[in-house]
Amino acid sequence: MDILSKARIAVWLLAGVAASRLFANGGQGQAAMSPADRSAFNQAVAAMDAGQTQQAETGLRGLIARYPANGEISEELGLLYAGGGKLEQALPYFEQACKSEPASAVNHANLGAAWVKLNRPRQAAAELKIATALDPNNGATYSSLGQAYMLLQDAADAAPAFAQAARLEPSNADILYNWAVALNQIGRAAQAEKALAQIPEGEMSDEAESLAGDVEEALGHYLSAAEHYRKAATENPSEDNLEALCTEYLRHWAWEDARRIAEYGATRYPETAHLKLELGVALYGAKEFPAAATQFAALLQVNPGNTTYADMLGRTCGELPADNATCATLEDVAARPASNVAADVYAATRVLDRPHASADLDHAQAWLLRATAANPKMANAWYELGMLYAERADWPLCARVLEKAIALRPDFASAHYQLAAAYGHLNDSAGRKRELALFQAANEKEKRDVDSKVRDMVTFAANAR
Repeated sequence: MDILSKARIAVWLLAGVAASRLFANGGQGQAAMSPADRSAFNQAVAAMDAGQTQQAETGLRGLIARYPANGEISEELGLLYAGGGKLEQALPYFEQACKSEPASAVNHANLGAAWVKLNRPRQAAAELKIATALDPNNGATYSSLGQAYMLLQDAADAAPAFAQAARLEPSNADILYNWAVALNQIGRAAQAEKALAQIPEGEMSDEAESLAGDVEEALGHYLSAAEHYRKAATENPSEDNLEALCTEYLRHWAWEDARRIAEYGATRYPETAHLKLELGVALYGAKEFPAAATQFAALLQVNPGNTTYADMLGRTCGELPADNATCATLEDVAARPASNVAADVYAATRVLDRPHASADLDHAQAWLLRATAANPKMANAWYELGMLYAERADWPLCARVLEKAIALRPDFASAHYQLAAAYGHLNDSAGRKRELALFQAANEKEKRDVDSKVRDMVTFAANAR
């Protein structure tokens, strides 16, 4: 994602800024053109306006050779090259125009807009601030200044610039959209909502509808958010818009709606991974665990290093019998030389949860040791390692790793219970009693939060966008 996340600033170059030209006989400190050259200049400008760019370029280059410091000629050459997309070639002429006529707001605005387009926001902001000081009534200049601030990741300064642009051009949909983007980025969702509401009817783009969905979601207006995301996806069923709509349905556990959008998106964009991921989450939420496992396993097979896919498959396989064939994908991935810590932990869990041979237990131990070395903060990895040491009756080591699991997740009910058992084997009656009490408290909390697994899956999917 870029600096604006999902939202995109609407950028245009020189729109309205250069609508007027300075036809005075030269700026301060520069030689006035002769009557013949003035006529040639006017002819070149007319040719440029008529789209006869080669004729205009020939005339203007001949004039600039005779008047190298002339701001008018420099500005027109800059506009000519900028209009043809040759911004690097236009830049020195815009700079010369500003030197020749430093009091011209148009010249500074055009140079600033060129810097914006060339992704040089610091130079752009400097020129555009000069332009707004010289002419505080040009909405396009304020808009360019807002764009420069956004490129600098400074939405706090961009918002008032766009506000000024919107005051001067109150029906400009692009400016209102950009203003809302900046407001939303600095946490002013209510003001962003008002800015979007000012966009004229019929001019709400799919980007604006999607942004409105983000804003309404931030305000807790969930039904309105879903409607805006739906409008965006209807207007433009892009992969991004379909993902946003599906994510919104997942956030509010509308599993069937999420499934429908994800299936449509995965068919329309067969190379997409995230819509397939969201489809798996929708199936999981609807408790269609075998189908969800199939979805996650297919993703993991294509990208065996992806820990999110492995984690989601592992969580889903926890709801399935230990001999489920689809879940064997976890062990296939764990057997690879490259580590996928989530696959390592869940593959070991599968081994421990079913009848196994000594060799299988050795594999599980190797996977868990690799996982805890790669990521020492995985509480469930330490827990599974504790269970493995319990099976080997290595109670001191079992207690030690279970203590690590609890340190990482203090309300880990199963870890408290198993640690109590380990302390019992170690004749630590006080420790056993303490852990049983902690188990009872943590277990009650888990019972009250029966939906936490589903929420975790949805959060994974939303954050993976």
